[in-house]
Amino acid sequence: MSLYTVDVYSGSSDSIIRDSHAQGVIVKATQGTGYVNPKCNHQWNLAGQLGKKRGLYHYAGGGNPVSEAQYFINNIKNYVGQAILILDWESNQNASWGSTIWARQFVDEVHRLTGVWPLLYVQESALGQVANCAKDCGLWVAKYASMNWHSWVLPNMAVGSGAFQAITGWQFTGDDVDRSIFYIDSDAWDRMANPNTKPVQITSGGSLDGVSFNGSKLTINGWAASDKATGKAYRYIILTTKDGKEVARTKASVVIRPDVQEAFPNIAGANQSGFTGTFDYTTAMAGQKLNVIFRYTDDPAGNGNFADWYGKIDLTQSAACLDSLGTVVYTGKLRASGWFASDQAVGKANRFLILYDVNAKHELQRVKVDAVKRGDVLKAKPSIYDAEESGFTGEFKYDASLVGRKLQIIARYSDNEQGEGNHIDYWFDPFNGPAMPVVDGKTETSVLVHSFSAESKGDKTQLTFK
Repeated sequence: MSLYTVDVYSGSSDSIIRDSHAQGVIVKATQGTGYVNPKCNHQWNLAGQLGKKRGLYHYAGGGNPVSEAQYFINNIKNYVGQAILILDWESNQNASWGSTIWARQFVDEVHRLTGVWPLLYVQESALGQVANCAKDCGLWVAKYASMNWHSWVLPNMAVGSGAFQAITGWQFTGDDVDRSIFYIDSDAWDRMANPNTKPVQITSGGSLDGVSFNGSKLTINGWAASDKATGKAYRYIILTTKDGKEVARTKASVVIRPDVQEAFPNIAGANQSGFTGTFDYTTAMAGQKLNVIFRYTDDPAGNGNFADWYGKIDLTQSAACLDSLGTVVYTGKLRASGWFASDQAVGKANRFLILYDVNAKHELQRVKVDAVKRGDVLKAKPSIYDAEESGFTGEFKYDASLVGRKLQIIARYSDNEQGEGNHIDYWFDPFNGPAMPVVDGKTETSVLVHSFSAESKGDKTQLTFK
C-alpha cells in the first residue's frame, strides 16, 4: 500500500492541504535556529481535522547541526510522537551544503532527544551527502520529470536510492504543488512517527471543498465521514456564528465520493460521504466568517443524536477590476468600465460610481449605474456573491479642469437610492486625469494608438482609441 502526500510552508494555500488526493500533509516547522513557520500550528491542526497523516520538517540552515536539531525539537515537542520528523537537506540558504557529516550529526541529536529517527529529504543528485544516515533513517527523495508536471499521476522514470536500501518517499512534482508518494501504509507511518506506540486507526474526517453562488443562492460542498454516523440517516449543513449562534440550516444531499473512499478506506461510509446543500443568502450571513457543520443525525429536524464535522467559510470577500478608463471627447465624458463583486452587496440594490479628488479629499461626481452581466467574472470568482451581475459602465462629466488632477474611481453598492445609507465600496487605484485632444475642426491632432474604431454620430464621427 502507498500514501500520497503534499508538503506545505507559510506561503501555501489551505486548498493544498484540503486536496482529497493527499492522505498526508508534511508541514514546515523551522529553519536554522531563528525561524518558525507562523502558520505551522494552523496547517498542522487543519490536516488533523481532515483526518490526514502528518509530518513536520526542519529546513537545514547549515549552522551548528546539534543546535538546529535542538531548536527543531524544542519548537515541536508537543507534536513528537504524532508526526514523522524530517530533515530537509537542500542547497538554497544552506551554509553547509556539500557536507557529508552535517545531516548525520543532526539526526543523531534528534534521535537522542526523542527516540525517533528522522527521514532525510534530498534531491537524487545529492544522495551522497546523506549516505552515512542510511542505516538508521528513511529516504524521501526529490526527482521530477519536469517542472510542468502538474498531476497526481506518477511519471514513468527511474529514481535512485544511493546507499539507502529503498526509497521511503518520492516527491515527483515541485512547481504548483509539492506532491509525493510514500511506499508505506498508514500503520508504518505511525510507527515511523513513534516506534513505541500502537497504530492509530483513522475513523473520521472531512473537508469543506468549496462554496459557490447562483444569484441569491449559496451552495456549500464537501464531505464528512465518521464511524459514529451509523444509524444516523439524516444529513444537515448548519451555519453558525463564531460564538455558536445558528444562522441557518438546510438538509444536505448525499454525494458519492469514490476519491474519499480511495484516500480513506478505513473510514466507514467514505464512499457516500459527500455533502451538498443550498441556502438563501441573507444579510445575516454577509460580512461574516461562519462555522459550517456537516451533521449526521437520527432526527428528521436535524437535532437528536448527532455526529458533527466542523469547517469555516469566509463571506467577507470582495474583488474588482477597472477594465477601461478613457475620455469620450464628442460628449465631454470620462467613461469607466469594469466589475465589482462583494459578499456584502446582498440587500444593497443601488449601484454607483463615484469620481473622487484624491488631493482635495472630496467627491466630485456620482452616477448611478446598472448591472452588466459578467460570465467571465462568475467563472473566475464563483465563491463571491452575485459575481455574474458585477459588471458596470458609467460616464462622468469631464472637461479641461480635471486634466492632470489626481482622481480615483469608487464603485459602490448601497441600500439607499442616493447612494448613502448602508454601503460597501471598492476604491480603485488613483490616476491622473487624462488629457483631452483638441477637436475644434481646425487643429490637426496626431496620436499613436494600439487600435481604434470609428462610429458615425450625426454629422460627426466618434473615434475610440486604445
